[in-house]
Amino acid sequence: MDGVQTYQSEFLPETLIMIVTDDSPLYQNLIPNFEELGYGFMIPEKNVIVIDGEKLIEMGGKPELFKFIEAHEVAHILLNHSGPRDGEEEIEADLGAFLLLQKYGYVDSIKLLIRNFKFRHGVKFDESLLEKVKNRLSDL
Repeated sequence: MDGVQTYQSEFLPETLIMIVTDDSPLYQNLIPNFEELGYGFMIPEKNVIVIDGEKLIEMGGKPELFKFIEAHEVAHILLNHSGPRDGEEEIEADLGAFLLLQKYGYVDSIKLLIRNFKFRHGVKFDESLLEKVKNRLSDL
């Protein structure tokens, strides 16, 4: 389908990643979701993560941003986040993303995450925060 690129997540292979651009007829219907949920969101009952390809293009198509978004959304799945997001779940997803990115060697994505952590959450990134999620992601 034009405007949709799909592949299996590197971090969670049973999860399908869909990058949707405005070339897809689906994109207009997804805009409200992106406006509410950000650059990407998960559909847990379908094992699908949908990423706003237009935002990726707008931000220069940087692979480190893309991998961060994928890892963040996969972390939501691994942490069993299922409802509307609150600030604590968003912090947990970023911390889980850090662990995933670290495991797979995505240094530039980790740098991006750390650089933007305070802006996103109002607190400075500190590795001691990882304790919040490490035991819940013990398989990493």
